[in-house]
Amino acid sequence: MKTRITLFITLLWTTVSLFGQAVVINSPVEIAGGYDFEAAGFGRTITDSIWTADAVFVNDGSANPTQGCEAAVNTAELAGKIALIDRGSCEFGLKCLNAEQGGAVAAIVINNAPGNGAIVMGAGVNGGFVTIPCVMVPYEVGQLIRAALVTGSVNISLGNLVPPPPPGNDLALSNTNVIVAPLGIIPSSQIKAMGEFVFTPGAQALNRGTNSAPNMMLNATINYTAPGGTPTEVYNESTSTAAETLPDSTTSLLVLPAYDPFGTGDGTYNYTYSVTMDSTDEVSFNNQASSSFTISTNNLYSKATFDPVTGNPRVIATTTVSGGGNVEFLTILNIPHGFGFEIDSVLFEVRHTPTLANIPVEAYVYEWNDLNQDSSLNNDEIQIVAIATYTFPEDYPDDRTLLRLPFLDFITFEETGVVIPEDNKDYVIGIRYQGTETVSFGFDSSNDYTQYLNYKSANGTFTDRDYGFLGINAWTDLMPDVEAAFTFTDNLGFCSSTGILLKDLTIGTEDIVGPETFEVKMFPNPTSDVLQLNLNIKQQTSFVEYMITDMMGKELFKTRDNDVMETEQASFNVSQLPAGQYNMAIRTEQGIRASSFVVKR
Repeated sequence: MKTRITLFITLLWTTVSLFGQAVVINSPVEIAGGYDFEAAGFGRTITDSIWTADAVFVNDGSANPTQGCEAAVNTAELAGKIALIDRGSCEFGLKCLNAEQGGAVAAIVINNAPGNGAIVMGAGVNGGFVTIPCVMVPYEVGQLIRAALVTGSVNISLGNLVPPPPPGNDLALSNTNVIVAPLGIIPSSQIKAMGEFVFTPGAQALNRGTNSAPNMMLNATINYTAPGGTPTEVYNESTSTAAETLPDSTTSLLVLPAYDPFGTGDGTYNYTYSVTMDSTDEVSFNNQASSSFTISTNNLYSKATFDPVTGNPRVIATTTVSGGGNVEFLTILNIPHGFGFEIDSVLFEVRHTPTLANIPVEAYVYEWNDLNQDSSLNNDEIQIVAIATYTFPEDYPDDRTLLRLPFLDFITFEETGVVIPEDNKDYVIGIRYQGTETVSFGFDSSNDYTQYLNYKSANGTFTDRDYGFLGINAWTDLMPDVEAAFTFTDNLGFCSSTGILLKDLTIGTEDIVGPETFEVKMFPNPTSDVLQLNLNIKQQTSFVEYMITDMMGKELFKTRDNDVMETEQASFNVSQLPAGQYNMAIRTEQGIRASSFVVKR
């Protein structure tokens, strides 16, 4: 295995915690205790002091009053209080500035995605004017506070509540200390037998106290949730260290029994690690870390975890090489049961300040044939098989977005996707920017591969396929120099949020027709409620049939029009469909055409 170069990065929206800071609910007693949080990248430094007050939700008088995107109308209630603000709709700096101008002494933003933890909030345009302390707490913490406020007040302290010197007894876990699953999202079509997708839990703990930690115990639980179902515990295992863990040191990597989800079902598997010791831990809010993996029914594939709010791979950080310029991030995916499928499209988040106007981006599919069987990428082992390109319009107003681009055949530039010729094929998915601007792409910093890579290295099974990403900033005739690929010095384990969608090729190719038979325009795509189709019929037909299926080919809706005009319009209400990708098949007497669309929430 070659040694990968490591580079410094610019990271936007990462997760870090500074020692000494804390967010503690003082009352009511039912939810009292310290909770996970992230301090904002703007506002008052929360190590300066301690702020204690009752918590009050902002009300800005809008349709989403607790998001705080307009001036607060409940200034009398906010004065001298800690403002609670829901994430969404506007920049974090504006939310906190509005809370401060409404009289709040501190601001707590509540994340809007379950299982997404907390992030470091960026300043945006207004963050530089904020002088109160601002933090984010996870969605789940916000719901505890919200429920408690129904029956009474909630008193919260934030700030330097764990001042130096450090406490005597303090074990800690973080996302960089735990083993994550081999993939964040894997299609159910790619797991056909026991042993094909196995998760081996494990972690190392940090002793941040001044005393030795006796008999440190690691526990891991996995809760499985079927689509639309409720969580069920499917795994609960523990192990402990034989020796005391010295102050300011970590335990060895403790590995628990492997878990194989085959036969349990499609859905999301949330796993939680916790550490305890024989001594009483004085700072217990940092004793847990969690992540998830999802077995997907819509053939979504990604190293990143699944975001149930968007239906896409989760994005917590957007990352680029410091200084900007050329960059390409690679995701290596093995398709164990690829025969009968094609790589249809790619999903990734892109960001550029102040807007994305005129920014060009590209995505590539490289077929990797490991000629020397060393499981390491070499320049002569990859070839481009598909490309997707997009340039944002000159009037594009936003500074970030999630793109879904269909892949074009690299030779013909027709929208055919990449037909996978056999099982157990390796592909490298690259998302690229070439230019002088600082353009960043989406990463899932909550799904840190550091300990997974350490575990694979220790047992001699590590390959380039195990990286959460590889970076490139040099090409020759469009081909990336993969032998000079880099990772990030401080964030080796971060994984790219790039995802691909596989398409099941079960429809007979003899019935597929082209635009010479009929043309179809489908919009908006993605959509959240209504999908509109416009058809231009070029060859006479007595009927038009519409059928919506999921990506596994399951029929969800079907209708037939027997009164066909030269120009046809059809609308479909998809507001009840879960977020994800779907196929629209349109059949006439001559044959069938199929296109995919995305429902987002």
